Formats: sequence, C-alpha cells, structure tokens
Amino acid sequence: MTDPLTSVEIFAGGGGMALGMRRAGFSHEALVEWWSPAAEILRHNAERDSDLWTKDHVLQDDVRRLTSDLAGLRPVNLVAGGPPCQPFSLAGAGAGHSDERNMFPAALDVVRTLMPEYVVFENVPGLTRPSFAPYLDYVHDQLRRPEIRPEEGELWDEHHVRIRSSTVQDLYRVYQEEIEAADLGVAQSRKRIFLIAIRADVAGASSWPGIARTHSRDVLLHEQWITGAYWERHALARPESPGRLKAQIERIRKTGIPTDRLPWQTLRDLLLDVPEPAADIAPEGWPNHLAIPGARTYPRHNGSPLDMPSKAIKAGVHGVGGGEGMMRELDGTVRYLSIREAALVQGFPRDYEFPGVRSRVMGVIGNAVAIDVAARIGEALIAHRVEEESSAQSQRSERQEFAVEVEEILPEARAAAGA
Repeated sequence: MTDPLTSVEIFAGGGGMALGMRRAGFSHEALVEWWSPAAEILRHNAERDSDLWTKDHVLQDDVRRLTSDLAGLRPVNLVAGGPPCQPFSLAGAGAGHSDERNMFPAALDVVRTLMPEYVVFENVPGLTRPSFAPYLDYVHDQLRRPEIRPEEGELWDEHHVRIRSSTVQDLYRVYQEEIEAADLGVAQSRKRIFLIAIRADVAGASSWPGIARTHSRDVLLHEQWITGAYWERHALARPESPGRLKAQIERIRKTGIPTDRLPWQTLRDLLLDVPEPAADIAPEGWPNHLAIPGARTYPRHNGSPLDMPSKAIKAGVHGVGGGEGMMRELDGTVRYLSIREAALVQGFPRDYEFPGVRSRVMGVIGNAVAIDVAARIGEALIAHRVEEESSAQSQRSERQEFAVEVEEILPEARAAAGA
C-alpha cells in the first residue's frame, strides 16, 4: 500500500475528522462544508500549512448541490464525516428522520456516487435511542446496499422494505461502534457513535476488530483516591476524597483495576504546560488563547472538574456550551476555557488557528469530531487492511508451495498405490 489513500470529507466543519484521518494516512481530495465560519477556518489553515490541504480542496456549499460534481474525484478510498446530529440529539428536540436537518440522505447519496472502499460516519449516541432504532437500521441497510436508490416520492420505510426484500449481494459490510473518547486517552468525556462500512471486495471487509480501549476511569480513580500517585505527579497535597465516590472506590479496592490500561487523562494533565490565558494578546505560540471573563455556574452547569476529563465540548444553541465550557478548580472557583484550551481538549494541534468571533468558533470546535478518535479509527482501518492483505498473500504463497509439493510427490504416491 504505497499509494496514498484518498478521502472526501463531507460536513467537514472545522476539520476535526479530517485532521484525524490525515494523521492516520489519508489525503484529502475535497472537504465539503457549507457554514461560512467553519469553511473559513479550513481555508485559513490551508494557507497556514498547505501540507494539510489546499484552499481549492475546501468546497463551501451544500453537499446536496455538489454530489454529482464529486463524481469526478473517483476513485476515492474513504468518505467520512459527521452528518448533522441535531435531529437525533436531546438538545436538538429529537425530531429524527423527519427533521429537515437530517443529512443522512445527502451523506448516503455521496456514498452511492463515489462507492469508496471505506465509509466512516459519526453521530451522537441519541441516534441509538429506541425511538430512532428503525431509522438507524434503515441507514445500516442503505450502507449495505447503496446501489438500491430511493425512488421519487418513496417514503423511507417503503424504501427500507425494498432494500431488505432485494436478493442482491451486500456491497458493504457495516459495523457500529460507540466510543467514549476518554477511553482512548482524550482529556474529554465524549461518547459518539461511529458507523464504519467496508466495501466487500476490500481485504478485511468480513471482520472488524474494533478500537482497542487504552485508558480507564477506574485506573484514574485508583491513582487519585487509593495510591495518591496522581496528586504526587502534580506536586499537590492530596485532597479529601469526595463522598459521592465512596462506593466506587471501595469497589475498585475489592476488584482491582485493569493492568493493560492507563488512567483517563484529566484537564489538569492536558493543560500542565499551557500558560494561563492572556487578557489582551495571546501568548506567543498560543493562538486564540485569550481569557474570557464572567464565568458563573447555574443548575446542572457547574463546569468541568480540573481533575477529571472535560465534559463534552458542545456547540451550544448560540455557539457556547454553557457550563461545559468552564473548568472548576478543587476550591470550586471556575473560569471559562479559552478557545485554545477548548481546541486542545478536542485534540486540535497547538498551531491550528481559529479566526472569527468566539461564539461561532466555539460552535465549530464543539461540533468537531475529537481528532484522536478519528485518527484511531483511520489507523485501525489501514492496519486491518494491511494485516488482511498480508495474511491473504501468505495463504496464497502457502497454497502455491503446497501445490508444488503435491506435483512433486504425486507420481511417487500413485506408483506406491499401484495406480
């Protein structure tokens, strides 16, 4: 696999999924994003670092208007993106498939047009709620058999029946995985659903090993409240353990912790070498790192404890995710995360810049796929492919060697048998 693997990113946002897939080894033929603040961030960083992608790769338009244009990019190895999730989130009123913001039909049209080797779609866990289960099954089945297109005026459930009653072979194998970002070492508790489709002719399509979890909440609690190693590492006096954790700590004492996992990364771990945000001019080398005054708590929005992973960075109704955009010290004091700190929580590189007003920029960051999670999925796809191709080659070689041996011993065997 010496040739670079190519990708088309749809609903690219500020580049979270794209940066992760690029780290894994995919190069981008196009990044489609209609929202101006997000598209501007993609273009700005292309100018800053053309090794990411170029301005010409950024297509600022509604993907529904560009689907036929994307056909000229074939062949493409990967189509990836996060179809807007408001229809399936609690915050977005949960209207689901009937919501005009449901972009799964557009995403699936791109898959039908490009027929890539891989598809990766990200969405909120609300997509798996029982009320949406029939529609999620429909999405799965469309990915399995994308060539069975919906007809004009056909209702989605009618189309679903037609897909399932068809006798055509599945073109893709489809896998679903829920990933807690903190379990992969991200300093953020962020659960998301990933739909992963592998074209049936690609090595390894018939299996998916899943993403190995590398970090554990129990290991963190063990280091904090049983051994105290966490506080020693940060040269802090060990505080009194919270009463609400008593039962969990006792459970960990009795059952132990996984020996193959690292502790969850906390906000304190992540920001250890990050300077305090400045009032007026961002510190040199720390773009978008300005202090935001006026942090305050209110019911159910009291910030992210500094000694746990951040709560999920959210876009919020107006671009700022309430208490989730704050950090809370041990003494209870709170302050807003700077734009840079929120970006670091999502895994954006330190030098990746976010031009624009804070509310819009925070919306872009909150809507992004955590970069490290996307990278792990992309790396797993490539590693699985390489492993399966190597295994297939080995099996072919073994069969060829065996065939040669058979040809050599067959005459003698026949003679011995009196043939």
